[in-house]
Parts: sequence; C-alpha cells; structure tokens
Amino acid sequence: MGRKDEYQFDYLEDNVRFADQINGALFHGRQIVKPEELLPDESQMVSIGEGAGTSKTIVDKVRIWKGKKLHILAVENQNYVDYQMVLRNMFSESIGYRKQWKRKRRTHEGKHDLQNRDEYLSGMKKEEKFTPIITLVVYFGIGGSWDGARCLHDLLEIEDELKEYVTNYRLNLYDCHEHDTFVEYRTGLRQVFEAVRYAEDKKKLKEVMEENREAYSRIDSDTRNMLEVVANIKIPEKCKVVEAGKEGYDMCKAFEDMRQEGYEEGIEKGIRILIQVYQELGISRDVIMEKCAEKYGITEENAREYVEELNI
Repeated sequence: MGRKDEYQFDYLEDNVRFADQINGALFHGRQIVKPEELLPDESQMVSIGEGAGTSKTIVDKVRIWKGKKLHILAVENQNYVDYQMVLRNMFSESIGYRKQWKRKRRTHEGKHDLQNRDEYLSGMKKEEKFTPIITLVVYFGIGGSWDGARCLHDLLEIEDELKEYVTNYRLNLYDCHEHDTFVEYRTGLRQVFEAVRYAEDKKKLKEVMEENREAYSRIDSDTRNMLEVVANIKIPEKCKVVEAGKEGYDMCKAFEDMRQEGYEEGIEKGIRILIQVYQELGISRDVIMEKCAEKYGITEENAREYVEELNI
C-alpha cells in the first residue's frame, strides 16, 4: 500500500474509530456497533487483473461483530474515483464467502460427517449458514463528489425490461461531499470529514472550526496525520499542546498561522512590486517605505523590516 493507504488503515485499526465509522456512515450516528463488541479478523488481499500494470490489490480493514463480518474499504487517492469499485466489492465479498465455504468443507472432510450425496458434493450441510459480510466504501477525495457507479446496473448496457432478471449489487458508499454536517461522528473522523468536505472552501472551514473550536484545538496525533495525507492540511510541531498529560495539536492555530503566512507573502510580493515601480520613478527609500506602510496598513517600521529582509 502507498502512504495514504497506510495512514487510513492504521487510523481505523482503533476499534473506537472503526465503530464510529460504521455507526456514522451506516446507522446515521446511532451507537449500534460498540467498540468492545468488535473482534479482530484477518485482512483480505485480493489481486484483480492480469499482466503488467493491470493488477490491483484490495486490502481492507475487517472486524467481526456479533457474528457478522464488517469490512471498510478506503478509497485512498485524493482525486481518484474508481469506476470499477462495484466490481472490486463484488469480487472481494465473493472471495470472503468462498473462504468461509472452504473452511466449512475442510472441517467436514476432517470429521467425515457429510451424510448424503448432496452434502458431499456441496461440501457443507443443508442447514449451515455463512457469516454475513457488510462492506463500507469510504471516499476521501477532495476533488469533488463521487461520480462513479453505485450499483452493478449502473455499469451495464441493459434495457429496463431486462433489469429484473439481472441480479444487482449495490455499494454502501460514504461520500462526505454529500453531507453538510458530521455530528453523527464522535471521534476525529468528524474533523477529517469536515476538512475534506471544505478543503476548497477555506472560509467555510474556518467557520466550522470556530463552531467546534474545542475539538479543533485538541487534535490527536493520528488525526493530525490523517488530515495531512487526505486533506493536505499541515499542522506543524509548534502547534502541539499538552493538557492534563495528553498531547494534542491546535489546528485552529495552524490554520491561523497559514493565513498569516499567506498574508505576509502577499505583502512581500506587493512591496517588491511597489519598490520596483517607485525606484523606476526615482522616489526616495524613505518615501517608498511610507507608501508601502500606507498601502498595506502596517507601520513604517514594519515596512522597513520587510525592505531590509528583502535586501532592497
């Protein structure tokens, strides 16, 4: 997996976040899945395609919950919609069910307890059931909403009168761009989705951060890493805070620092242009600094510092 994949799957290794993702996306915030009810299960790696450059690997995060298998597939790339995701999911779940059947068959072969031809050829008993597999696809793209297929019928050239005869398969897809609030999440996932949702609308993101300033002022280190890789938001070490013995990061301060840096870069660029123009007009250095201070609403001393730093 690539760096983005690794961060996302490591982030969901925590049962509290895993349960929060399932509850938020599938159950609209109702606390149906409890972290303490989750048991580990092996991740599934499935290669799709043959030949150089065509192979694709699925690696999912898996937990067992009350006899049900829960999968989370994160779509890793920031601007990437996988138009064959429906097929990936179908294949992944089919492999999962087939693995369950193989385990049953091996058990029966060891016990020699299949009693008739049908059971023997099926490799299982009539009354046996499989563990249901629930797969959730989480889209972290900052380039816009998911515009790919959401069910098998979307991928088929098929007449309406034939659809009832072609088995459909539907994605459980969570796309944060289709939501305006994320109150259904109780962990750092809320901040991650808010940041991705409003990554290209800094004014709205600032409003969201102000409304929930307490949470954004205490971002945990794992959420900090997620924000950097999926939303391209960097929270430097200087924004680290320690409260009650717990370390966190102040995203509000980081955001304000970025805005200030951008503002200062704009001033520097503007001063360079003004100085060049005024110098060509033969205006003195003192008058230039006075004009710069007036133009950008700063003191003449600040203007002098900018000029000296720029070696002009």
